[in-house]
Amino acid sequence: MQTQTLLIVDDKADIRLSLKFLFKNHGFLVQEASDLSQARALLNTPNYAIDLVLLDMNYEFDTTSGEEGLTFLKQMQGTQAPPIIAMTAWSSVNLAVEAMQVGAKDFFAKPWDNHAVLMMVKKQLALADIEKASATSPTPASMPVIDGLLWHSSAMQQLKRQIDRIAKTDATVFLRGENGTGKTCIAQYLHQQSLRKGAFVGVNVAAIPENLFESELFGHKKGAFTDAKQDRVGRFAKASGGTLFLDEVGTLGLNQQAKLLRVLESQEYELVGDNTTQVADCRVISASNADFEQLMSTGAFRTDLYFRLNTIELVIPPLRERLDEINTLAEHFLKLHSQKYQLEAPTLTEEALELMHAYHWPGNVRELSHMMARSVLMNEHGAITIEDLACLQPTSAEQAPSSPLPLMTLEEAELKLLKMAMAQSNNQVEDAALLLGISKSAIYRRLDKFNIKTK
Repeated sequence: MQTQTLLIVDDKADIRLSLKFLFKNHGFLVQEASDLSQARALLNTPNYAIDLVLLDMNYEFDTTSGEEGLTFLKQMQGTQAPPIIAMTAWSSVNLAVEAMQVGAKDFFAKPWDNHAVLMMVKKQLALADIEKASATSPTPASMPVIDGLLWHSSAMQQLKRQIDRIAKTDATVFLRGENGTGKTCIAQYLHQQSLRKGAFVGVNVAAIPENLFESELFGHKKGAFTDAKQDRVGRFAKASGGTLFLDEVGTLGLNQQAKLLRVLESQEYELVGDNTTQVADCRVISASNADFEQLMSTGAFRTDLYFRLNTIELVIPPLRERLDEINTLAEHFLKLHSQKYQLEAPTLTEEALELMHAYHWPGNVRELSHMMARSVLMNEHGAITIEDLACLQPTSAEQAPSSPLPLMTLEEAELKLLKMAMAQSNNQVEDAALLLGISKSAIYRRLDKFNIKTK
């Protein structure tokens, strides 16, 4: 495996030295930049690859707001920049959220925990590798669909029969289901079973800033706007002859909805900065966990777009309705994560499996995968017991509270749920977000709103 290169951007030499020692001891190559101009020069050096950037947010010009770092992140948007992790000595939740909104993949505060930062970097590098592989895959055959495993339960076998009936058509498909139920895997399977030979191209539209929506989906010409330093191929063009998967479509604003509707109706679009009409030749699959009936009733989502996306609607059942999958999925994820981290896979005790069957799995298959990953990393005695899964709280009928939920304001309920999620996840923001079914940025905003510290 090729050695990966990190770029540490910080005006303090001792910070750069500490991080350099940490990462070199774990097999990384490290480059340093003491200011943002040096960082830009290194990132623009031809034939020299930086795999990830650790970016300080404050420099001599400004010491607390992070404005310089935010400006740099904004300038990197729309370019082929590597993933960027933001860092600052001022542990501001607002700054963390803003940094991630303008392009940072993650965030940590100084002083840092070496193990946590190392795992953060490895995670972002792995995600970047997956994204590159997906973008460059010449055929759908290499996509990581767990074929036999995906259809293990009776509920999923019924869903498979529906999919096999429509897969070879070009009908638009709308996947509905809770976060973590496997909508992306279903979309990939649909593509594999179709007659289309082009690429499967996925995009989470919730992560696209509104001002970059057209550029991301349709592409742009060099010079079309300030930061358009080179031509960009849009997602519709990348998916030509194949499938375009639009995840989280319920988050689209009305302006973005109108632009998407025009392409679906006419099969035509233009690149930003170019008047030449392009033809969209891709099957569109979309997905969301939103309540579209509510969104349409309030005017937040266009009815005509909903029906354009929804020629065929498939509902992915949550994991709590597919409990006959638990054993097989858990064993699969234990094997997968043990190979990834090069550790011995622990076994599951009968008591642990019983507990897992009694749990309600709000984060669905994704939560199960995450739980097994933590078990592989943290287990010391070779077997997963109920003590190792103490954060799983059974929700059987006998344990349900006999009294109704006490009446409280929405804000009080929000605070209560936030505290419960943080406590159950041992103050791990990513785990808490998974439990509540919201993004990590949304958790950070609420922590700031209620002045809750994570350390």
